[in-house]
Amino acid sequence: MTLLSPIAGLILAAAVLPPLLLLWFLKLRRARTPVSSQRLWREAIEDMRANAPFQRLRWRWLLVLQILILLLIALTIARPRVQGAGQAGQRTILMIDASGSMRATDTGDGRTRLEHAKDVALARVDALHGGGSLFADSGETMVLSFAGDAVVECRFTTSASELRRCIESIQPTDQLTRAEPALRLARAYATNTDPESPWPVGGPAVIECISDGRIPDLADRFLESGESLVYHRIGSEDPSNWSFSVFAADRDVRDPRQVRVLLGLIAEGEALEGEIVLRVDGAVVATRRISTPERPIDSPYGRVDLVLGPFTLDAGAQLEAQVLTADDNDADNLVWLQLPPPNPLRIQAVAPISDLLQFGFESLDPAAFDLVGSTDELGDGYDFAVLDAEAIGDSVLPEGRYLIFGGVPPALGITRSEGEPSPAVVMATEVLHPVMRGVGVERLEVLDAPPWKATRGVTELMSGPNGGLVFASEPAGRRVVVVGFDPMRSNWPALPGFVAFLSNAAAWLSEVPEANSFEPGDVLRVNGPSGGTATLLGPGLEAEIFFDLDGRGQFGPLQTIGRYQVQINAGSLIGYAVNRTDVTENLLSSQKVLQLRGSSISEESSGNTRRSVRGWILLAILGVLVTEWWLWRAR
Repeated sequence: MTLLSPIAGLILAAAVLPPLLLLWFLKLRRARTPVSSQRLWREAIEDMRANAPFQRLRWRWLLVLQILILLLIALTIARPRVQGAGQAGQRTILMIDASGSMRATDTGDGRTRLEHAKDVALARVDALHGGGSLFADSGETMVLSFAGDAVVECRFTTSASELRRCIESIQPTDQLTRAEPALRLARAYATNTDPESPWPVGGPAVIECISDGRIPDLADRFLESGESLVYHRIGSEDPSNWSFSVFAADRDVRDPRQVRVLLGLIAEGEALEGEIVLRVDGAVVATRRISTPERPIDSPYGRVDLVLGPFTLDAGAQLEAQVLTADDNDADNLVWLQLPPPNPLRIQAVAPISDLLQFGFESLDPAAFDLVGSTDELGDGYDFAVLDAEAIGDSVLPEGRYLIFGGVPPALGITRSEGEPSPAVVMATEVLHPVMRGVGVERLEVLDAPPWKATRGVTELMSGPNGGLVFASEPAGRRVVVVGFDPMRSNWPALPGFVAFLSNAAAWLSEVPEANSFEPGDVLRVNGPSGGTATLLGPGLEAEIFFDLDGRGQFGPLQTIGRYQVQINAGSLIGYAVNRTDVTENLLSSQKVLQLRGSSISEESSGNTRRSVRGWILLAILGVLVTEWWLWRAR
């Protein structure tokens, strides 16, 4: 037997048992004393009052029964549960985690966590529908698998063979773990299992979650009234694993043929030494030895960041990076990237523009730097536009990419704070952002910097004493770098970091977004001929994509990492890559406790459900009360 709330039971026992014993200590013994005359009545009363209040306790069955009643009540408050196959007729929902972390093989026998999870689920089916419980009415059971989305593998049924078949058919995915869709689906089925009736059928079902416990969104969820959740933990607490957190490639702004590859690695536990290999179109172009990095005290993992290159690539290419070592999850040791062909830098600017700014951009040797008279004349075919904030006024920026100086247009998530423009120096910079990489601003002084404040979703690249100075924002359909002051009213153009800032901003604004790179769970969207079709090829997949009248088609969510190719009308193949670089999902350490809002669910040590025995304890309390009443009447 285990206690779900032992502290509550102990507090209650400590609060009521001492007062009960104290009452028995203070209880006056009013023994029956016959007197031969009323003259002796006063003497008998005085003898009783002379009785000392604190006396040695004598054996009393009533005291024993009262203590027993209080102990049983405290035990009931502690929520005791015993091992068992479940209540008769009880409905059960088996939720099986099929996310990317369940591909790990830290189970001791080389099999994946998902395979062990299916074994636990099959054992639960045997326990619930094996017919071994005396007078037990086998209740209905339902099976869900969940990762980024939830899938009903089997609706409520009493057929053990159907449940086993559905459990064995569950396939792994590489998606992130989300409990919210699974809980919503489970509750919908648990409250109404009759599709022809709008009313709930039966009581709440018991939800049994079979997972490694790495469910980030569960901490924001409540258990509803009457709902029961059982946790079966899969996996070890101390895995050894390498995984990727970053895989990107940058073309040099001045010479787009030159490519640098950026790699971020996560080392969990005692990750072994290994080797990182970079391939371009299948050929090895670079290798690097890696070893376990130092891990911060407050972090469950260590980081390794690498920059490989530059390499000369005159055309588009398929990039592939792989960690060569033995760890607990091979699925996250390989990533892909479809690098587009070089795109010569093309810039357009809204006149007037200062000579210093024009000189700075021309030093980047763009293929084109064209001036237009107003924002209405901005055309297509350029990487980004440069303009002064006054040129846009109070209008909302159209979709596109912009580098803005001297203020902030509306609808970018940046607001003006109270106060007048004042002199400012740089207090902090976001050095990890690509725009600020290698930009030294220690000596930057601004004569009159307006006080700007960034809202959520906007990156403050440079901050002064009264607010932000430079921002990066990516509202829907836009990518914008905003300099909230006039550079000509500062010493920035005279500093070496200004040209580095322009170069970085141009690279960030002109980079081709990872349109051909996806995470598991994303939806692949492609354009094609109106009403036509395309063929999608991927790992174990061949599917057809249909285009609507506007020429838009989609497929998803994408379940598995790997290389994908789309062919439209027997044309050339377009490559896509699906990588799992989410740090939360790549971490493998299984959790002993599922943390919900307001409650914690400990792991189950075996495949059987622990069921409550509070009902039996309440019956025992009633029996003891009847016994106490009988003894009191018999006195």
